[in-house]
Amino acid sequence: MQALTADSRFLSERGVGRVEQVFSRAVNIYFPAQQRLLTLLCETCDNAPYSSRLALTHFEGLFRPGESVQFQFSGITIGEDKWIDTASCQRWQPPELQLNTDRFFQIPWQRWHDVIRQQLQDHETLFLGQGDNPFYQAISTQLQQRRLTLINALQSGKNINAAVANMIGLGIGLTPSADDYLVGLSTVLFIPGHPAEKYKTDFLAALQATNKNTTLLSAITLEAAFEQRYRESLYGLINNIINEPTYFSIQAIANIKNIGSSSGCDMLYGMADACALSQTYGGNYVSQNSY
Repeated sequence: MQALTADSRFLSERGVGRVEQVFSRAVNIYFPAQQRLLTLLCETCDNAPYSSRLALTHFEGLFRPGESVQFQFSGITIGEDKWIDTASCQRWQPPELQLNTDRFFQIPWQRWHDVIRQQLQDHETLFLGQGDNPFYQAISTQLQQRRLTLINALQSGKNINAAVANMIGLGIGLTPSADDYLVGLSTVLFIPGHPAEKYKTDFLAALQATNKNTTLLSAITLEAAFEQRYRESLYGLINNIINEPTYFSIQAIANIKNIGSSSGCDMLYGMADACALSQTYGGNYVSQNSY
């Protein structure tokens, strides 16, 4: 098997791990000694931190949980019959995104909020409810309550740590809904030069205190996102917002919607809220309906 692309952290990994989880388009590899997860992705996926894309369309029937994994200089041995060649793998380097004061005020943040929210349907994220299922309704109510608490904290600049900690791990899935929301929120708020970037330390402190409340994969994803390392499709939309602020690309939004079963939509919900918050940090009027 041939590795097509990988980020630098994946390519620099050495040591022994095991196949932890196998999905149709992704395989998670766990390293017990380092308490770390790396991910193999099929070629149709976008690049992501701690990951490598392989020249395969799916992984069904190829890998088994528990198989040993050995990272070496030129490739990866999995089990007794699989070799992944990384010698000619292309290194994926995320773009460096930056805001300055003039560019921040040129971005129509409220309009971006509206466009993103228009692309989200009620059934696509637990933040917007899930029909008549009482269990999902209860989670949706909790998500909305804790989300509003976090928004109020970010607007006032107070109690942010506690509000973030109260969200981590809430929801369903391998990466819970609230965690995916926080990923989306942070991709906007922590752009270098953004007025809310100063709150990054609060988010990281909250994660450090509560990372046992969520899955290992989600905790790793959150930490990376807070440090502005996230999936290629997210970079695409953020780059669009910064450098083409009046071109509202529905395709860039759709690329994120395709992440997981609902993760992408949860991320977009967080990105929409971050755009509305950005408008308030700009000192302009925001309709109460934004939230």
